[in-house]
Amino acid sequence: MRSILCAAVVLAFAAGTALGDQHEPFDAPEQMTWHAPSQSWFVSNLGGGLSLEKDGYGWVTRLDAAGNVVSPRWVEGLDAPTGMTAIGDRLFVADRGVVVEVDVPTARIVARHPVTGAEFVNDVTTAPNGDLYVSDFMGNKIYRLPAGTRAAEVFVASDALDFPNGLVVDGDQLIVATWGPMTDPKTFATSRPGTVLTVDLATKAIKPLADGRPIANFDGIVKVGDVFYGTDWMGGRLLRIARDGTVTEVLTGFKQLADLGYRPDTGQLGLPEMSSSRVFLLTLDRRE
Repeated sequence: MRSILCAAVVLAFAAGTALGDQHEPFDAPEQMTWHAPSQSWFVSNLGGGLSLEKDGYGWVTRLDAAGNVVSPRWVEGLDAPTGMTAIGDRLFVADRGVVVEVDVPTARIVARHPVTGAEFVNDVTTAPNGDLYVSDFMGNKIYRLPAGTRAAEVFVASDALDFPNGLVVDGDQLIVATWGPMTDPKTFATSRPGTVLTVDLATKAIKPLADGRPIANFDGIVKVGDVFYGTDWMGGRLLRIARDGTVTEVLTGFKQLADLGYRPDTGQLGLPEMSSSRVFLLTLDRRE
């Protein structure tokens, strides 16, 4: 694994180690999410390698703040869970065609919210008002699940979404990290890498971030200070993306680096590597 250091990005490698040498808790981990109220990291697992079947063989693993496994199969019976987000004591997990709502204190599934019409429910994020936004990876759509009803509705649908994957709300904008125009759904090959887009939450206008240059086959994206960190699944890279479009390779050498999480109080990123069924914690310079 190779790293690139620069004045803008300084990494504390003491925290850049694999967690859970025993691989039993993880099988194709897809996303790590930090939950401050419980001081826990949650990891979604597709189960069965890269299987996306509705087979009931997917789960969420719970880790403590240091990354130790607390519960290998904290919530089971999911199909192929991908993105996650938390609101208070509730964890929302994107699964095949639904968003699963889990009560964290009891580890109990309390609701399954259908995302009718979606081809591939992938990432999920939350807005300050409690609304959820969900990417439909194959359908070139983003759905909204309003806080009051959680009844999914199409928020925006357009080929300009460029196979949307990672999502994060930034003020009055939804930041969308895209995969790029897919040419082969079996291999996920694209005609060019994906980009970072902005979607205005009020007008739904879709615009590129900065000059809109192709960057990566993005899986996840998080906001850290005034910049973004994203994962390049195909390229196995962790990237730092500034608002002016400047891209810095932070780490390379991964294989199938999936959707990352961020813990603000310690400046840690949680990084799942699907191919090896391992997860990593990486501490960023607190000056970021």
